[in-house]
Amino acid sequence: MATMLNQMAVRPLSDALGAEVSGIDVSKIDDPTFRELRDIFHDRLVLVVKDQDLSPADQTAFARRFGEIQYHISPEYLMKDQPEVMILSNEKEDGKFIGLPDGGSEWHSDHSYVDQPTGYTVLHAIKVPRDGGDTEWTSMVRAYDSLSDDMKRRLGGLIGTHSFNRLKNSRLTVPVRHGNDPDYYKRSPPDSYHPVVRTHPATGRKALYMSPRFTIGIKDMDDVAARSLLDELFAHINNRAFVYRHRWTVGDLLLWDNRATIHLACGGVPEGQHRRMHRTTVLGEIPF
Repeated sequence: MATMLNQMAVRPLSDALGAEVSGIDVSKIDDPTFRELRDIFHDRLVLVVKDQDLSPADQTAFARRFGEIQYHISPEYLMKDQPEVMILSNEKEDGKFIGLPDGGSEWHSDHSYVDQPTGYTVLHAIKVPRDGGDTEWTSMVRAYDSLSDDMKRRLGGLIGTHSFNRLKNSRLTVPVRHGNDPDYYKRSPPDSYHPVVRTHPATGRKALYMSPRFTIGIKDMDDVAARSLLDELFAHINNRAFVYRHRWTVGDLLLWDNRATIHLACGGVPEGQHRRMHRTTVLGEIPF
């Protein structure tokens, strides 16, 4: 049976992580090609699939091939006729943002603040500004592998505390648009607890699982000692050798594995330039 495999071209994007895939249409991808794509994805952690012209329904159907859809905590930015897709955008209609304007403005792994976090994220570039709007990913596998043996032993068995609530995180400020809006804080779920070092279910590789945005402490550890350890780890992962930075093009479909990466929306889009992305997330497993 003919497949798309012989049409698919793959090239690495950095030493640490990332691969670019071209020559395929993910809305028509056959099973053998999907399995190959998934294996490459698990190895490289970030995939850039070029030149995709997808409807929100197409994107949702493709994301579902990886697993169950996970819905975002901010329902006001979900598409009304396709709620599996969240709009990320700085565009406004009638003075209101049509999508989440500042999502990902601190390093994080998606939905780590719930008991069963995101496995995969799929992000489709609809409108791209001329300036700014890049995104960066850090390989938390590389970050873990490069730790000293002593630090790896220290981290064994430690459980991180993750929270959506910015008021619990002294590293963060609250965006002006939220102000003292009580509804914003009411939506915060109870804190979640995950291993500081987790294991990827498909590859068995170990990765650090913590982020400046959501990790606020370490369970059963004194706050001062926990903050000191987290500060040391955050300084360690701030190594450009672990990072891939992406400059977006309309039609790019970005997939990333939240079990083994953190990411950052770099911002810097000037007033009057528009950025619009469609995001779908796929539920992962309870970290182990």
